[in-house]
Amino acid sequence: MKKTLITLTLLLFTFIYVNAQKKGGKQKIKAFKIAFITEKLDLSETEATKFWPLYNDFEKSKRALFKKEREDIRMKIKTAGGVENITEEEAKKYLSSMHEIKTKKYNLKSKFHKDIATILPYKKILQLEIAEHEFNRKLMKRLRKRK
Repeated sequence: MKKTLITLTLLLFTFIYVNAQKKGGKQKIKAFKIAFITEKLDLSETEATKFWPLYNDFEKSKRALFKKEREDIRMKIKTAGGVENITEEEAKKYLSSMHEIKTKKYNLKSKFHKDIATILPYKKILQLEIAEHEFNRKLMKRLRKRK
């Protein structure tokens, strides 16, 4: 049953992946990531139904923090013409904001780990961390090959 579910899930994600190639890069990457993580974690049906909503919420919150950092800090510095053209007070404010966002990212990840620990064993949580890093490396490798 478990292998059938995994096979069907991988086929579904492969279909989504192929279909997403026609639409857009973000959807394509997301489908590839879902399939990659599903395969690496070897989730049971009950684990998967509980895991993916939590993971998707975590990813959404993480993207929001990244967007805030990019818009609130990096773009303002870039608009000013670079670090050389901002005041010491502005630099202090931006640095403080960066620390605050990094703290929020850490707290978000800690909360996520605590939440999924009720669903997954700690070994699988560790495997998730490793799988995310592997996925990012593979994605970067693919992007470099395109260029």
